Amino acid sequence: MPALRKVSKSKEYASLITITENGSYRGFVFFDQDCEVGAIVSERVTYNDTEPSQIEVLHCLHGKLVYMKSWSAVPNKRWRGRVGNFEFNEPLNEWDFTPLQQAYLKIVAELI
Repeated sequence: MPALRKVSKSKEYASLITITENGSYRGFVFFDQDCEVGAIVSERVTYNDTEPSQIEVLHCLHGKLVYMKSWSAVPNKRWRGRVGNFEFNEPLNEWDFTPLQQAYLKIVAELI
C-alpha cells in the first residue's frame, strides 16, 4: 500500500501514514532505538488537566520501537504521544494527504 513518510526536524523519529485496503488510515512513528523483537513498552500518560490519562504503548517491530494508531477518516489534528523518553508531536493537520489518497484510489481501481 502507498504511504507518506516524514522525518522529524530533530531526526529523533519518522512518521508514516498509510491507507488500508478498507480505506482507514494507519499511522506509525518509528524511533531509532534498538529493542528485542516482540517487546512492548507501556506507560500511563496525562497530557493536560482537561483530558483523562491514557495508556500509551510502543511495540518492537523489526528491532525498532514503533508507536501505532488508526483513524477511520483523514487524520486532521496534531498527533502526539509519549512513552518514557520517547516522545513525538506531529502536525498531521499540515500534511497534504492528496498524493496518498490518489495512489490509494489508483490501487483500488486496479482491483475492480
